[in-house]
Amino acid sequence: MRCRFMIVKSRILLVVIVFSFILGSFILLYSFLLTPVNRNNEQALFEITSGKSIGDIAIDLKAQGLIKSVNAFKLHVKLHDIYNLKMGTYELTDSMSAKEIANKIQLGDVIYPNKVKITFPEGLTLLEMANILSEQMDYSTEYIINAWNHPKFLEEVISNFSYITEDIKNTGISYPLNGYLFPETYIFPNKNIPPEDVAWIMLSKMESVLSEYSYLIDNQDLSIHELLTLASIIEYEAMIDEDRPLISGVFHNRLNINMKLDSCATLQMALGVHKEIYNNLDTQIDSPYNTYLTSGLPIGPGNSPGMKSIVAALKPTKHSYYYFLSDIYGDNTVYYSETIDQHNLYKNKYLK
Repeated sequence: MRCRFMIVKSRILLVVIVFSFILGSFILLYSFLLTPVNRNNEQALFEITSGKSIGDIAIDLKAQGLIKSVNAFKLHVKLHDIYNLKMGTYELTDSMSAKEIANKIQLGDVIYPNKVKITFPEGLTLLEMANILSEQMDYSTEYIINAWNHPKFLEEVISNFSYITEDIKNTGISYPLNGYLFPETYIFPNKNIPPEDVAWIMLSKMESVLSEYSYLIDNQDLSIHELLTLASIIEYEAMIDEDRPLISGVFHNRLNINMKLDSCATLQMALGVHKEIYNNLDTQIDSPYNTYLTSGLPIGPGNSPGMKSIVAALKPTKHSYYYFLSDIYGDNTVYYSETIDQHNLYKNKYLK
């Protein structure tokens, strides 16, 4: 009898252990599925219309990449008696947990319908940014540019942002804040927000991005102005992300031996127009942006570089290349060379 009792007791213990393991695994998985999708803090507008069920809302959240699991969200809502999910438009981010999203929707923390969402792609000039802003705001491009270029505003910017210096006022710079407004998707409160406030928000975002990489910035020789200038060249030259650090390495190699950068990106800055192929006459234009005539970096950024180009400028690939070209008539493959002779061979093969 004692033997049978021990067997039954062992089986019960085994069942308890297995059940505990399954329950523990479920709880861990459930908890994981409620965590944020990622940490990019990317903003998204999410709308709940009349008649939407909790299941519908969960499916829509998953479709927008705001939650990891439809079922985990529905279970969380059910376990916490969250049934009164209010309709309206919500401002969410992919860094919010499913719990935070559910609480925000339950509270009815909706945004005002007149908010404006604007995306500024990487590589835009300040003028192009002003054009995009003008299309959705109650201001002309000229008004926006004048506001961003106003000496009093620029002094306020320099006084309030430690990473911005008098370098933005260098003689010959087309637009002082060119390259400093971080390209991203922004949600502004209304169409009447002053252009200065828009710039302030974008400058604050750039400050945040740079502070994230302060450990790299503090251990290299470029000033922030020079860093953004180099990053803007990389932004123009690189077609794919894999080439950014390699191209950065080419420019760093040239800077290290005081060799002219000879970058077509700086010809676009100098000429104010984009061309697939620049001719010898273009390379002779008298401009502080033209790196075919002047050594070192140009006087300022020519566009607004994204995070990947900024990081590439800070973390160049170490190699012995001093030249590169893109097969613009083919698949845009970039060919790197150590010597001018090899570079010319590639040029004759791919650019003729």
